Amino acid sequence: MIRLVRSLTNLAVLLTLTAAFSPAASAAEAHLQVHITTGANELTAGSTVELRIYEAGKAVRRLALTHGESWPRDTLRIIPLTLAEGLDPRTVSRFSLYYRAASPLSPPWEVVAAEVDVDSAHSASQRLLNATLTGVINQRGELATEERDPSSMRCSTDADCDDHRNCNGHERCSPGSREADSRGCVKGLPLVCPVNQVCTEDHGCRGVPTG
Repeated sequence: MIRLVRSLTNLAVLLTLTAAFSPAASAAEAHLQVHITTGANELTAGSTVELRIYEAGKAVRRLALTHGESWPRDTLRIIPLTLAEGLDPRTVSRFSLYYRAASPLSPPWEVVAAEVDVDSAHSASQRLLNATLTGVINQRGELATEERDPSSMRCSTDADCDDHRNCNGHERCSPGSREADSRGCVKGLPLVCPVNQVCTEDHGCRGVPTG
């Protein structure tokens, strides 16, 4: 009976460590800060403002920036966002602010300046596409950056594909491969550890504690 309990305890520890250090669980979060300077008109309560991010080969990300509140005119709004899936700025083709007025009587909404800063676990903060949005939206529409040249998003070296995670293997730049993604990158082979060990990003293969 004691052996059975000890075996079950060791199994639980193994499963916990495997989940904690598996590539899926260790995917890096991305933290965004959206800076918006409003113009001469108030953003009326009930209006919708979204950040939309367009990435090569992926569905559009729609991130709500308002939740029913009004925004005063001539103010700077700083809105933090956390993306559990992470974001690679190298794959972003364009981004936009989408606006829908709360009422047909709402005045046009002016954006004096809007920028998006990206800060991931493995890179310093950077301005997305090094772009600033500015303009006026009447009732409903988008302010968007110019479409990025697809050739500028294609990898040229293995370093362009590196996701800075060791346990999921070494990524390669191979645009001609059938396994390549839209950037020309091929995923690596996950690191296989010896029996009773799991991969950790900080220390490589590590043994499971025993009771």
